[in-house]
Amino acid sequence: MFESLRPATSAYFFRRTRRLTAGALRSLLSDVHASSSNASRALFRVVRERVGGSLCSGICFAYDRPVPFLEGEQRDRVHGYLLLIEYGDFVVLLRSGLDLTPAFRRDRLEAVERRAVERAVARSDAVFERLSLRNMTVSPLALRSKTLEGRDVENSVAILSAGRFVPQNYRVRRPDGSYSATPSTARIGKRGGRLEIDPLVAWAETVADLLADEASPTSSFILGFARPQDFARLASSLSPTFFSVDAMTLADRLLSEVPDIRLVRQGADGWRQLPTEETEAILEALQAPFETVVDGDGYALLDEGGLRVGRLRFRAKRIALDALDSEVVDDVFVENAAVDVGDDPERRTLARYVDGEDLVVVLFDDPALAYIDGSLFRDDALSGGGGAFLRFLAADPALAATTSEKGTFAAGQTAFTGGSVFAAVVAGIATENVLICDDLGDEWADFIGVSTTAEPQRISFYHAKHGSRSLSASAFHDAIGQGIKNLGRMSMTGPVMEGKFVGWADRYRADGVQTAIDRLIRGGPMPVARHGIEHVASGPGTIRRVVLVTSSLSRTDVEDQFATLAAGGAVRPNFVQLYWLLKGFFSACAEVGVYGSVICRP
Repeated sequence: MFESLRPATSAYFFRRTRRLTAGALRSLLSDVHASSSNASRALFRVVRERVGGSLCSGICFAYDRPVPFLEGEQRDRVHGYLLLIEYGDFVVLLRSGLDLTPAFRRDRLEAVERRAVERAVARSDAVFERLSLRNMTVSPLALRSKTLEGRDVENSVAILSAGRFVPQNYRVRRPDGSYSATPSTARIGKRGGRLEIDPLVAWAETVADLLADEASPTSSFILGFARPQDFARLASSLSPTFFSVDAMTLADRLLSEVPDIRLVRQGADGWRQLPTEETEAILEALQAPFETVVDGDGYALLDEGGLRVGRLRFRAKRIALDALDSEVVDDVFVENAAVDVGDDPERRTLARYVDGEDLVVVLFDDPALAYIDGSLFRDDALSGGGGAFLRFLAADPALAATTSEKGTFAAGQTAFTGGSVFAAVVAGIATENVLICDDLGDEWADFIGVSTTAEPQRISFYHAKHGSRSLSASAFHDAIGQGIKNLGRMSMTGPVMEGKFVGWADRYRADGVQTAIDRLIRGGPMPVARHGIEHVASGPGTIRRVVLVTSSLSRTDVEDQFATLAAGGAVRPNFVQLYWLLKGFFSACAEVGVYGSVICRP
């Protein structure tokens, strides 16, 4: 029956960390068979059978698995197989329905490094047809990932901003066929029909040779993204500042139409699967970034209240999550969804699963670095003193003299109080000839400016905040959240505009006080302003901007932090969080063709 196997050309590529013996392989195949529900007699079972220049070991049998869309005892009878190909220093895994045991994988194998996958698949002659990217951030407000697809996606990516994204998987077209790769797991596939054993092993050997060829040129396009770094070499110089669970990937595995895993707890009546509501609550709690502080030979994880909720430790080649002690995840375990609830012999605590699957994101005092998917990456956009980042920050001296966000209000008042950030926006920060106060109610921004008389015409959403001088990111959370949430409103077209024009014809009311401040601050009367807004909003060349106006941030302070980095020094943890938060905001704006920027004190 072994000769009847016809797998697709898609496999995981590993390097051996320990010698594979016939005894170890027999134990693996026995463990895989024993852990499956109602497993049949094996259709084939081979150990180190020679095919070409390789040794093949594998097993195939039928087993029962739960029906994902039916409640109760119904089971599907399915067949699965697992095949290991030993070739030189490489071990190639092909499988369907079955998998290696975590202990075998952990003790004897390690995935081929990302750079080798790039050399083998993303070669200089590759044309990218599909590309999935992950943002190097722990901010819940930022765009976490994006997928591009087309005949040649290189023409669809702003490569100047690509350095903050990590390629997660891609598909390329090459003269020798169409290949796909997931670098974090070293999964490589080739589009085509199913192969017999001999040509299948020959294909695996060809890919392994490409992985070993360090001289193979890599596509310049893929080199423009965040670059993998040697964690083992840099570990002694790294100082982590923030940690986050990759809740997005965890959610995909838990909540997909046919989930890979499930969350369970043990009760008086045995193991029970957590309902969707509890699972979503756990995922929500895990999305928050945790601060890291030195704790002996590791790093404690602190929540926003300063309570210890876990611990990280640097190992030889990776960052390990030693503990996750939040009460939200206490006694929560992860099981394979393909077996009955309570029957998974490889059941792990949620913390051990997150650690074992490398579902962690760690940031450092060097904001150019991020640890994602079990690898360390560098965003080279920070070279040169952060000049690219600083171009998004403009200084306005008026903000240094502000003492409040909106000022005080009194009946009959006709202008915002001097010394407020709102007054500074009206007095000179917003330069458009039409300016509207949209604060409160159905708020899209604090102010909306529309340039109807100058070229190029533009629409600007201003979000104004006041605070003490600081590099803290907390002052930006609300403004960035509001800015990202309302990006879709920047078209300023459609039926919703009728209600907005009615509201803008009114006067401003705040803190229970009806003032005489016109919401249409300039550019009226309303019929004239409306005509101009509608004309600009429908114009093909209109520029759209989102501007964060804050008195808490100093451009000089940001320049000083970048100068410290350029001199080889370490920066404060709150600056790292601020940097990634703003990078995520700028990125979210760019994704929809909007210009994001910050106006702050000098």
